[in-house]
Amino acid sequence: METVMKMRFKSSFFFLVMMCSGKLFAEDKPCDLPHIEGGKIAQYYYNFKSYYFPMRKEKKLSYSCMVGYTTETGTQDGRITCTAKGWSPVPQCYKKCNKPVLENGFFYGTEMYFKIHEKLQYKCNPGYHTPSGGTEDTVKCQPEGWSSQPSCAKKFEITCTSLSAIAHGGFYPVKEIYEEGDVVHFFCEENYSVSEFDLIQCYYFGWHPDPPVCEDVKNKCPPPPLPPHTHITTVKRTYHNGDKVRIQCQSTFEVRGSEEIQCEKGKWSSPPICIGTMDKQASEAPPSLEAEAAIRASKTYHNGDTKMQQDCTSPPVIKNSVLFGPLLTSYKNGSSVEYGCQRYHFLDGPSTVYCEQGNWTEQPTCLEPCTLNVTDMNSNNIELKWRQEELIFLHGDLIEFECKQGYNFVQTTIPSPGRTQCSHGKLKYPKCIMQAPAEKCDSPPSIANGALTFPPLTQYDSGSSVQYSCSDYHFLQGSERIYCSEGQWTSPPVCIEPCTLSKKEMEKNNVLLQGFYENQIYFYHGDYVGFYCKQNHFGAESGTTLFEVQCKRGQLTYPRCVERGK
Repeated sequence: METVMKMRFKSSFFFLVMMCSGKLFAEDKPCDLPHIEGGKIAQYYYNFKSYYFPMRKEKKLSYSCMVGYTTETGTQDGRITCTAKGWSPVPQCYKKCNKPVLENGFFYGTEMYFKIHEKLQYKCNPGYHTPSGGTEDTVKCQPEGWSSQPSCAKKFEITCTSLSAIAHGGFYPVKEIYEEGDVVHFFCEENYSVSEFDLIQCYYFGWHPDPPVCEDVKNKCPPPPLPPHTHITTVKRTYHNGDKVRIQCQSTFEVRGSEEIQCEKGKWSSPPICIGTMDKQASEAPPSLEAEAAIRASKTYHNGDTKMQQDCTSPPVIKNSVLFGPLLTSYKNGSSVEYGCQRYHFLDGPSTVYCEQGNWTEQPTCLEPCTLNVTDMNSNNIELKWRQEELIFLHGDLIEFECKQGYNFVQTTIPSPGRTQCSHGKLKYPKCIMQAPAEKCDSPPSIANGALTFPPLTQYDSGSSVQYSCSDYHFLQGSERIYCSEGQWTSPPVCIEPCTLSKKEMEKNNVLLQGFYENQIYFYHGDYVGFYCKQNHFGAESGTTLFEVQCKRGQLTYPRCVERGK
């Protein structure tokens, strides 16, 4: 019984000692052999694991990422420190990003592999766009892969619905489908006028402004008459039958008559007159005996009111205009006349002018239209984009031309080179020049250690492309695809030779191949190869026993190890 108790006591004591020593051991050496996916540490750490691990705090350890992997900072090697909470930072190797496949576009640069956080820029071919709608975009290599997949999609053509026929008028051009940027011009029959804007345009959201209608002129008034020293509070583009407008006088003037006028059957009711307060005081003050006779001589009487007035002669003749109403030899002060323009002429300025103390207020002008000259069109190799009967356009109208077949617009930065505007009767015609025939390319060049993916043709059209591939283990540097442009091929890629492992050189330099690279003879240009010294040997120059050498254009510089003590 005593023996059994002693054995139990010894066992318990041994267990407690082991527990305590284990706890102390764990606190003192908390870092075990790290597992690094895609990476490794020096081979001797694996060979003598029980000797080196667990490691004590503050101990440092270097690791390297295998070919095709990098640390999060984009380097090939990393360094970690043992802390109470384990390895810091946590050793990780991320797979490099391979250049993605891109159709209908091309990448800037010739790199084939990208480190973490490296960026890759690409551009889409004409007629294609990136997911964001632009022509260029950038993607970033992240631990989980590319931030987004580069792609070039065909541009979606924005169109507007066809336009319905309008009563008492029409529009041009007439098309089943209108594209973004198209402009449509509306016109009305005689005695009818366009309700709003006569030009509308196709935008990505539809037509703007809304298509107008043709209204009877009798149901529409011109801009309201504005006697001298007056203004209106609300201005509209179009005034219809029944519309009312309030006319106000300037601050130093007083209104005479109704402030509100109304549009009735195409005409406005009589507007008020604004009289200056100084004129009013003068008219109300009793005249002197000397002035009374002179005033009486020039005084005229209207509806019982006595007022000194100065009449106007016939209104001025304006080129290409029409005067509405009877033409008189004399007009009373405050009278008004209305002007209009002959057909196709554009009225610029106020349509109504007033007699103000013997002088007429500002008169409008009638701007001349533009008449297309077929001879000028032919000399510039252009024709109208939309067919129409008349070749006359109003001042301000937009006119669209296109090149005749076999011609192109002269290179310019203007977004719509075929569009021009009628200005004061003058028109600047766009110019088209003869298309240069696109030169073809001969068979693409051959490259060393590589070949075309398809047999070559004898001739290629401009814009065509071919693709190359390299022989086994050869590194393709440059763009794998080249293009025919104006009779010349873009630069072909180069196939760089691999490095071939030499057992003879390894034996000569007393080095062995790390286990990760076993059974591998060929290495791509840019690949890293790991070596370590034979037992009891160390680096002749560095004194270390672990090496990493990069393959450069088929050449490997082997590290040299010498026997310890020699």
